[in-house]
Amino acid sequence: MFNLARSAVAPPGHDLGRSAEPVNNPRVRSIAAIAGALLVTVGGVLALVIGGAWDSSSPAASVSGPPLVAGTAGTVSPDDAPGVTSPATGLPTTATQKPDSQPSAAQESEGEEPSWRFKQREVEREMLRSDEPNASVGAIALISLDPSVEQPGDAAPTQTTAPVSQVADSSAPTRMVLEGGSTPLMGVWAGAADELARYLLTTKPSPQFTVPVLTLAGYYVRFAAEVGLRADILWAQMLHETGFGTYGGDVKSGQNNFAGIGATGGGAAGFSFPTAEAGVKAHIAHMVAYVFTADQAEWTNSSVDPRYGDVSPRGIARTLSDLDGRWAVPGDGYGAAIERHVRAINSP
Repeated sequence: MFNLARSAVAPPGHDLGRSAEPVNNPRVRSIAAIAGALLVTVGGVLALVIGGAWDSSSPAASVSGPPLVAGTAGTVSPDDAPGVTSPATGLPTTATQKPDSQPSAAQESEGEEPSWRFKQREVEREMLRSDEPNASVGAIALISLDPSVEQPGDAAPTQTTAPVSQVADSSAPTRMVLEGGSTPLMGVWAGAADELARYLLTTKPSPQFTVPVLTLAGYYVRFAAEVGLRADILWAQMLHETGFGTYGGDVKSGQNNFAGIGATGGGAAGFSFPTAEAGVKAHIAHMVAYVFTADQAEWTNSSVDPRYGDVSPRGIARTLSDLDGRWAVPGDGYGAAIERHVRAINSP
């Protein structure tokens, strides 16, 4: 066999034809071991290719056996797998790691590692025992040549998807406006009081309220947010009920009644409230009774809204159209009419 170590390290002028002294340089021994292991690897791969071609044409290749089960210590049969009952004994067996000894040809045919891989591992262990700092480089290179080992780059990336919530957060500010009265009543409006005042004054510059329009709008924004209802919807309902603050029906402007509470028709004026703020609270509390089954603030009660306890069943309304025939009778298209104002308020 070719003396790779002698040819690689012969100093200038040295006669390669003469018998050389054994080389004791550890680095040279490592290089020689790497070269030898590479030759063993190439030979093993060729042997597997040639042997696989012979096995596929051999009658023995058609012999069926028990299915193999992948394990951490090589490939084992179901008889060796943990928790699997042996067909021969009928008793559960426990998988044990294969002894680290050179396998026979019969063992190779049963699915265990080939002999070339066993020899390669011995060379790797020998190199890892070396005291040279760079001795482990060869072992790393040899390990990466094993075709049965999956390389890190070959693994498919794991894709993680953050779960997506399917429930809308009613506390998030919103300007959403739907069609046909289907706009939700619950939520926190994303706008400001001056937007509400501007929409009213653009249509009716001289409304008949007991407080300035901006002050009234501020009450709606503040108290609606406290109970989780949309101020733009409540403001639009107020405009619909009062004719944009012009009144003209059974309810008069000095009553501070902004939602027709108690005005049941036939000349009934409905309830009066001492201040505009009290009237806004009564309006919002009355809507709470329609939307929620429980009180939403300490002022959502019958002392603020005289008709609070008359709403039955509680929590019946989720959208504007749910108010049809309930808040107003007969109320056909009541919610959709309010929704048109809500859309106009939120239009740029």
